[in-house]
Amino acid sequence: MKLRNILYSLGAISLFVILSWFFAVPDDLLKKRIEDSISTAENSAVNASIDGFRKGILFSFNADSLNLKRGDIPICNITDISGRINPFYLIKRQLSFSITGKLGEGDIEGSFRLPEGGNLKITNSDLKAIDYLSQIGLESSGYISSDILLNGGTANITFEIPDMNIQNSGTLTLPFINSFHRMQGALSINEDTTKISSISLEGTKGYARLKGVIDKGVMNLSLELMPSSKEVTPVELKLIEKFMVSPGYYLIPLKGTFQQKYNMNY
Repeated sequence: MKLRNILYSLGAISLFVILSWFFAVPDDLLKKRIEDSISTAENSAVNASIDGFRKGILFSFNADSLNLKRGDIPICNITDISGRINPFYLIKRQLSFSITGKLGEGDIEGSFRLPEGGNLKITNSDLKAIDYLSQIGLESSGYISSDILLNGGTANITFEIPDMNIQNSGTLTLPFINSFHRMQGALSINEDTTKISSISLEGTKGYARLKGVIDKGVMNLSLELMPSSKEVTPVELKLIEKFMVSPGYYLIPLKGTFQQKYNMNY
């Protein structure tokens, strides 16, 4: 008898939870909660909007797309989204959920507990699917894989692009930049500040490493350049000779407004 009562109680609780999910939590309210949690996270410079949001069973949800912007500048558009919400955190007036989706041809998956943080993994996404790159004038093809750790308003990012092909370098005008075909690095973004710990580039004409800070659109960066003496032409070496620190090693300061096309004044 006692076992039967326990089973009835568990069944009633389960039914109550399911009915509450369907009727007490409107789609629009949940959609807005997710958007606001992303957009109003501490020091967040990212705005989020969701299209085609709909609830599923047992705290699952789907959406056609999640559009992310930094200010007025598009970052990317994640599509074919499916996810699941942890109901325990709803009781605590917090939002915790897991998500999968597509970024261009690549896959994304992540888990979030907002506004505290979360993590996102991107696998083999086409660079052309990242709208932010074209907005700053960078035209490149290739596939990127990345791990993004969100902590409050800070995004810590590591990434790798093994097959990069740069058609237009946008803000930076550097010698033989089109010869670099592999890039990897680590950086952090917090509100208006981007700190580049290290971004390395490898290619047929040598090796380069970029580091420094972009604060409120103002660059304070340095580029270490180690060209291959066998591949670089005398004309190309002439262009960078004033930045030579020692034979085979060049240090190029990159300063100024990030939105404007930068030239080293050869």
